[in-house]
Amino acid sequence: MYGVEDYELIRRAILIEKKSKRSVSREYGYCHETIQKALNFVDKPEYKRSKPIVHPAIEGFKSIIDKWLEDDKSVPRKQRHTGTRVFERLRDEYGYTRSYDAVQNYIRIKKASQEEVFVPLEFDAGEEAQVDWGEISYIENGGQRKAKIFCMRLCYSRASFFYVYPSEKQECFIEGHIRAFEFFGGVPKQIAYDNLKTAVIWVGKGRERMLNKEFIRFRSHYLFETRFCNVARGNEKGQVENLVKFAQRHFFTPMPCVMNMDDLNKNIESACFKYLENKAARSNEIQKDRLEEERKLFLPLRLPRYLACVEKQSKVNKYSMIRYGNNDYSVPIKWAHQECCIRAFVNHIEILIEDQVVAKHKRSFDSNQYILDPYHYIYLLKKKPGLIKNGVPFKNYDWGSDLNKMKNQLEYRYAEDGTKRFINILLMFKKYGYIKTRKAIRICVKRSSFNDEAVKNVLEYEAPKQSKFLDLSHRPDLENVSKGVRPINIYDQLLNNERRV
Repeated sequence: MYGVEDYELIRRAILIEKKSKRSVSREYGYCHETIQKALNFVDKPEYKRSKPIVHPAIEGFKSIIDKWLEDDKSVPRKQRHTGTRVFERLRDEYGYTRSYDAVQNYIRIKKASQEEVFVPLEFDAGEEAQVDWGEISYIENGGQRKAKIFCMRLCYSRASFFYVYPSEKQECFIEGHIRAFEFFGGVPKQIAYDNLKTAVIWVGKGRERMLNKEFIRFRSHYLFETRFCNVARGNEKGQVENLVKFAQRHFFTPMPCVMNMDDLNKNIESACFKYLENKAARSNEIQKDRLEEERKLFLPLRLPRYLACVEKQSKVNKYSMIRYGNNDYSVPIKWAHQECCIRAFVNHIEILIEDQVVAKHKRSFDSNQYILDPYHYIYLLKKKPGLIKNGVPFKNYDWGSDLNKMKNQLEYRYAEDGTKRFINILLMFKKYGYIKTRKAIRICVKRSSFNDEAVKNVLEYEAPKQSKFLDLSHRPDLENVSKGVRPINIYDQLLNNERRV
């Protein structure tokens, strides 16, 4: 089979070197038809069918196959006909006796003719951003962990923002938006989403949606519009779909090794700023420059900053705890059995009673955990000292180096009475305050004064007040001297007194 190199050789020999067709045929072995084609065409002409493809083996079965394929559009993807299943049904139900390949070829051509056609989208500056979640893995303290990555991309400048969260919960979803708005320096006029559960409760026909109330409240604060893609139509926000893959390949391949998630996000934030130096797709402009154009058209970042949390009404139980996310968080015992409001942020939990924050804890995304502050239960030790050993808030609790040393020394020096003395010290936190008591304990440990009375003495000691001015009210003779300059005749008087003696 002759290729473009052969055509070039023939054309050069005849058109440049002026050889005859007959001599070229004798010299190179080409037939007259090939030589003529080379003179008529620069490249070998492609074969073109003069008639459409026919499938005689399945001619009587086409309408059946077409109906099955059409019906498949309304059933789940994993329950649609494959080529094998079509072949088996034709054979068993309709007596088909020809080959499987004939069936498979017809299905392939039929599906290709029905493929959906798409049109690329283009947006003006500040007009739209697209949001999506992805899953990533990384190494934290030597162990592999999975997390979710929030992604937002501006459609005009292609500026992108990423942030890693432990889950896709509502508070993470909202905080991701706020961080992205602050990174971009404004709020895009419209944001496109899939039908995320954190935003959409129910999907109806066409564009009909029932939105999450918390999401509506958040959207109302910043006043951006929303656009939700049709079901299973990720192509309607294709820019951010590719962005998830970009993050997985560029930021997490190979898996980064960090001490904690905060360090990971610091690294990603630096990468986001560095990414702004790249050119925008289908443009010679830098993303950073196009972002400056968008900032002039963004909606403003409204103040105060929206609280990225989920609120829930609850009640403090008899153990002076509230339950949230399958975990128990402590509240000071004075608020036991009271109605409360729980604010769940990404990194912490706040418990409010009467619009006052009465407890704050680090958030846990594990299950069935106790997150308890022993200082919330200190008053109970007065009546129930045995809790210091077996009470969940106190058992194996790390009190800090100074207090641990005080506890060990008291138990060593006073045996059973040492526990009571330690409880007395703990009760001082409520009477004198956390910071002041900690400082007194540190002083006593430094002095090796391992005693509850010693701590109390330090707390109640008041240093004598010192005046900035010398009080000379009892020496009026000295008070009269103001400038410190004495008359010289004083010395004459002293000499005369000496002579008399």
